Amino acid sequence: MTPRRFLLGAATVLTGLLLQDTVISKLPLPGAAPDLLLVVVIAYSLVEGPLSGMTTGFVAGLLADSLSDHPLGRLALVYAVVGYATGFIEDDTERSTLLPFAAVGAGALGAVLVFAAEGMLLGDPRVTVHAVGRSLVSSVPYAVVLTPFVVPVLSALVRRIEPEPMRR
Repeated sequence: MTPRRFLLGAATVLTGLLLQDTVISKLPLPGAAPDLLLVVVIAYSLVEGPLSGMTTGFVAGLLADSLSDHPLGRLALVYAVVGYATGFIEDDTERSTLLPFAAVGAGALGAVLVFAAEGMLLGDPRVTVHAVGRSLVSSVPYAVVLTPFVVPVLSALVRRIEPEPMRR
């Protein structure tokens, strides 16, 4: 990973976190709030691959955990797992229009289920069948709706900052 790509990843994660915390979480939408930071992690993993997706997810999750009311590390684990898993489809996203939507939808579904499983293991009383169902019904569609605004933009930014091949 080049320093330019690292800076791009840091900038997108911080921007996503700020937008998530200051704007998106305040929108009067039904159900759970859209998880822009998760979509950023999935987009980054689709462009960069599983290792970068996992690393980006872990850092983004730790930052999000620091602003939440649950134990530190829960979102870090969720985002790392989702970033790693969705990173394996990196090569196919350039050839398919619908694949990023499916990857984001599957990643959002996985994120809700892993977070709920963590909550059950840790004895979180807020994790109920109703809460998980409500979160699934709203989080997954919101994430899919955010896909065309995040994945192509991040993909174009990464391609733009990639160093050009050396000329002889």
